Amino acid sequence: MTHSKSHNAEAAATDYYPDAGEPPVAHPLAHALAARLAARRGAWVCLVGIGNGRNVAPFLSAGLRVYAVDEDAARVAGAAQTFASNDHVRIAHACYNEPIARTERFAGALSTHALLHGTPPTVASAVQAVRARLTTGGLFFVTLGSVRDQRFGRGTRVADGAFALTEGREAGVVHSFFDEAGVRALFGGFELEEVREDSAATTVGTWAHERDQSRDIVHWFVRARRACDQ
Repeated sequence: MTHSKSHNAEAAATDYYPDAGEPPVAHPLAHALAARLAARRGAWVCLVGIGNGRNVAPFLSAGLRVYAVDEDAARVAGAAQTFASNDHVRIAHACYNEPIARTERFAGALSTHALLHGTPPTVASAVQAVRARLTTGGLFFVTLGSVRDQRFGRGTRVADGAFALTEGREAGVVHSFFDEAGVRALFGGFELEEVREDSAATTVGTWAHERDQSRDIVHWFVRARRACDQ
């Protein structure tokens, strides 16, 4: 179990910002999780938030299958069209903090963007909804908002630790922010392999943030393993 606040070489190695005209690349945590699960070919991985589909490719390349949930109907429709011909990808429109309607257990799960949003209680419910469908020992890699992020405390306070920006591309979008104790409290029933706080400059998306704004964004990068039920 580790915790560091220094810049991480793994995150820096994959620049999220592609050249003009190129598709966005997968988040470093997607590559890391796919590598960890490469021996589990054919297993299912849960993506909490499909977004633009950028995180699907590493799992398919590793021989894994992907079940994605997203709260945004338009994103679900777009992703369903993109992956319509691939029977190793399934996409569902659902709330993140509700039970996942899937009978199969997941070998792993990933959330690189979705759980930055909402309030701390809804994030906590989403984490536990994922845990309920993971196999024992299943991995959950997550990014979460940090109280060291320059946006913390700005805009309209929605709940403890949650604020909605009042200007910019994400005006009205609720973000949650956690200190280290708050992050650890979310992961009851997990063993934490890593809790790392770092700049998100190389992993945030240009559809939501200008490149210069991304320097002030700070995320928690969490790697957790589902523990046995007591």
